[in-house]
Amino acid sequence: MTSPDRSVVVPRRVPSGFTLVELLVVIAIIGMLVALLLPAVQAARESARRMKCQNHLKQIALGLHTYEASHKTLPHATNGCCDVPNDNWVIMLMPFIELKPLFDSLDHNGRLRSTPANVKVAQNSKLPVFICPSDDSGTRPVMEGFVAQSVSPAHALWYPVCMGPTHMDQCPFCPAGSTPSDNNYCCQGFNFGTNGNPSLGIAPNTFAGMFGRSTKSVRLAEVTDGLSNTFMLGETIPKHCVFMSAFNHNFPLSGTSIPLNTMESAAGGTPQAGTNWYRTCGYKSFHPNGASFAMGDGTVRFVARTIDYQLYNSLGTRGGGEQVRPE
Repeated sequence: MTSPDRSVVVPRRVPSGFTLVELLVVIAIIGMLVALLLPAVQAARESARRMKCQNHLKQIALGLHTYEASHKTLPHATNGCCDVPNDNWVIMLMPFIELKPLFDSLDHNGRLRSTPANVKVAQNSKLPVFICPSDDSGTRPVMEGFVAQSVSPAHALWYPVCMGPTHMDQCPFCPAGSTPSDNNYCCQGFNFGTNGNPSLGIAPNTFAGMFGRSTKSVRLAEVTDGLSNTFMLGETIPKHCVFMSAFNHNFPLSGTSIPLNTMESAAGGTPQAGTNWYRTCGYKSFHPNGASFAMGDGTVRFVARTIDYQLYNSLGTRGGGEQVRPE
């Protein structure tokens, strides 16, 4: 008699792991999480960059206060336009912001455009305190300049000092008209404060803000509108303005006649380079919704791009008599 088959049937082992469908579901979930988290991460990074930018403004403003305490006046912004000898405000400030060795390496009786020692520093230095990290161009701060008037390439400037509503050769955004006068809230002085205009009764070295393109310098006591209510310097985007260099006389400053965050450009290397400076060289930044400014008292404020234009210009004047405060 045949004995029954007592062999044991062993079930097949199912391979462990994800099926294709499960894997696709996991990838989709991860993608959704990344999409949700990425804006928060980018916002946190931008917040850190903006804070660093404001720290730079604070450091420069405190350096200007220390300079004024030592010399009894602020540095003048520049000796004028365009290829002139001696220093601009950036160089004069260097010993007061821990850049004394760089200051000592320059020829202070020479020209920024052509004296070899000055050209070497302009083209081979990196000065983080004058760079805004929110601008990707900050990784390459030596930029093409306006060759006819300045050393090119040279270290750019992200933080120009403020001349307020001073005439920038034209005032195309000014609703009160483009003819400069003391009574025009958005167009005052003449020619960045360098030359005068006898027919308009404007003398040379006339500018509305704390600085002008002039050898004339201002004392803090002359800021009668109140230091906390007056722009000392602010942010810009130097690749939009071929003139904006730390080693340039024309011009390491800007004005409020151009509305805040006007994103027009006349970049170096383009056919527009060296044109439309009265439209392209204003205060602006890549921060969302506005730009930061250091006030005359050394505090730093973020100013929204929606600021009223007349208020913006009033904050640029050192002695206009306006009773204003930043928004």
